[in-house]
Amino acid sequence: MNAEGPPEFLLEAFADPNTVRDVVRGILHTIFFMRFFQSIQAATATRDCLGIDLAYVPDSAIETLIDQRATSLARQLDAERPSGGGGRGQITVQFFEKKRRKGTWFGAGDELCWERWTIKITVAEPKTESDRAKVRKATETTLRSTVFKIMTCVTGHMDHIPPITESNVNPFPYRIYIGNPPSNQQSPSSQQKAATAAAGVGARVDAVAGGWAKKMGIY
Repeated sequence: MNAEGPPEFLLEAFADPNTVRDVVRGILHTIFFMRFFQSIQAATATRDCLGIDLAYVPDSAIETLIDQRATSLARQLDAERPSGGGGRGQITVQFFEKKRRKGTWFGAGDELCWERWTIKITVAEPKTESDRAKVRKATETTLRSTVFKIMTCVTGHMDHIPPITESNVNPFPYRIYIGNPPSNQQSPSSQQKAATAAAGVGARVDAVAGGWAKKMGIY
């Protein structure tokens, strides 16, 4: 969690090229389920992801945005990773509160970020049938661990949530970015980290993915 600015929670995800979209969708829906402050019917609140029942937000706007971002990230990773190699990507979620400016009318004001989630996704390309089974198992294990971490973060950090003043609509604006959010949405320390990380990321992507594959006992 980030000590400066709004709380930032870091998550790791692992997948192969065929499951990365589903994994990202499952993680994003879990985050939004925990931050969707409206009643949801239990019968429509779960979806299967790789044989795991995960939380799901049956809201068309959220569902459409999640689908768009997950698809865009999957395409980006597929285009950037070398043939037969792995890849590394990131997706960021931010939640905002509306701050009304003094002397303004009709609710005009600023949006201040009160929470940020950064999900780092590693993609590994199975080379054999044995690798494929190992990747599938590693994906499921990592997904379960990530979902558990989301629940732990949410239940362990509540004091920063702004007051909820409306009950009939989702009270907090949100955004999902591929990579880092625009620089004006980041704290100075986050901007510096992003600039440092961007300086040589191309040379490290395959090495990182390969390291994850070795860590998970794949190849």
